Amino acid sequence: MSEDNPKVSRTSISLPTELLEALNRRQQAKDIPSLSGHITALLQREIEAAEVDATLQRLFPGSSPDPEHFAWAEQALGGGASTDQSSAA
Repeated sequence: MSEDNPKVSRTSISLPTELLEALNRRQQAKDIPSLSGHITALLQREIEAAEVDATLQRLFPGSSPDPEHFAWAEQALGGGASTDQSSAA
């Protein structure tokens, strides 16, 4: 199947009532497209962040990139690089 229309499987998760109510309010206010869509996007970002962390660990075992690495990335990526480390924590 294409990326625009991926195969979907159903599952069930348990969420704290307050969290589910907050998400439902956000959906009703049109802040998020759907509960499933929002959770899917969050999980995809978490997976991508973990992949970035794994790559950084392979490139910089036992350490993290130095400021010159961030400067190079900022220049190479057109100023969009951040000095923050991955958000997968």
